Amino acid sequence: MDFLLNNLAFIIIPFIYISIFMIGKQIVKYQFHFIALAFILSFVFYLIGGQFLEWTVFSGHFSLALFILVMLAGVMKKNGIYRSVIDPVRGDLSLYGFIYLLPHIFSRFDMYINGFNPIGSIAYLLMIPLLVTSIRNVKKNIETEKWQEMHKLGYLVYFLIYIHVGFRININNFEVTILEISWPFHLTLIVYVIIKLLNRFKLIKLK
Repeated sequence: MDFLLNNLAFIIIPFIYISIFMIGKQIVKYQFHFIALAFILSFVFYLIGGQFLEWTVFSGHFSLALFILVMLAGVMKKNGIYRSVIDPVRGDLSLYGFIYLLPHIFSRFDMYINGFNPIGSIAYLLMIPLLVTSIRNVKKNIETEKWQEMHKLGYLVYFLIYIHVGFRININNFEVTILEISWPFHLTLIVYVIIKLLNRFKLIKLK
């Protein structure tokens, strides 16, 4: 049971993917409506709580599933089935991931300010400029090259998320412990980096 709860994001991923396949066009068309809905639901979830929401939203696994979906698009073939579903809403998924992290942040804020696993808070703050510029009405007013340069910061954000999820850090005691139970996250990052390097050195083609 502990293994499932610690890796719940991977169980959530296929359900989100299927949902995007079904309503992806609506997400694109009504972006601000879905963003507003995400804020409302996030607030309601924080107020009502409950075991299911603790496992999925308060734990951060729902948001993590969204971030992994976005990240994996970077190592999939451009015209493949996966990216045809995810690419149109990549920015939206990142926004939702950020918004649905609010209950996670608020419920564990005292832990972060006391030095326990604060890396996630740093990643969260770094997300803000990336997410604002992912809103379509904002993005269209930024030069493509400038936007791409800015969004290279996303690599650092994902690395910090990995550290936050895959390790237990206490800066007060300078303790860093790898979470072996989270090996799927470690494996995912390793595979991601390998594919990125192979593509970088033109040993495989993703486009």
